[in-house]
Amino acid sequence: MSTLFDAALVTRPHIAIGVALLALAACTAEDQSTPTPEPAPAPTEPVDSGPITIDLDAIFPAGAGRDLVLNNCQTCHTWVPIVVLQMDEAAWYRNGLNHRGRVEALSDEDFETLYAYLSATFTPERPVPALPEALLQSWTSN
Repeated sequence: MSTLFDAALVTRPHIAIGVALLALAACTAEDQSTPTPEPAPAPTEPVDSGPITIDLDAIFPAGAGRDLVLNNCQTCHTWVPIVVLQMDEAAWYRNGLNHRGRVEALSDEDFETLYAYLSATFTPERPVPALPEALLQSWTSN
């Protein structure tokens, strides 16, 4: 009578399949010592999506270029990345090279005024203003 371990009955493919089945069983077996954490319940109250009041004069101080920023940059994105990124002069210069084609209606003089305002106003030394979470999640408008 043949046994399971006879060389004629147990071949390499049978061993490989057995090892794979054992590995699969070990991976899918439940660990009784550590309970699986349950996901946190979803919030039941709706998020307030009402109007947000922001003091733009505090965030965008008066100066040549302020109105150019507020009237032109928001065609592609909100003003949030401008005030959050706080770049140095070299970074604002590189940013201007990438953005010139996006505001073709601006004269070169207005474009330079806009970027002079950005590089003088939104620097790494200036604290990032506290903004509501809803604004921080709305970087792009188009």
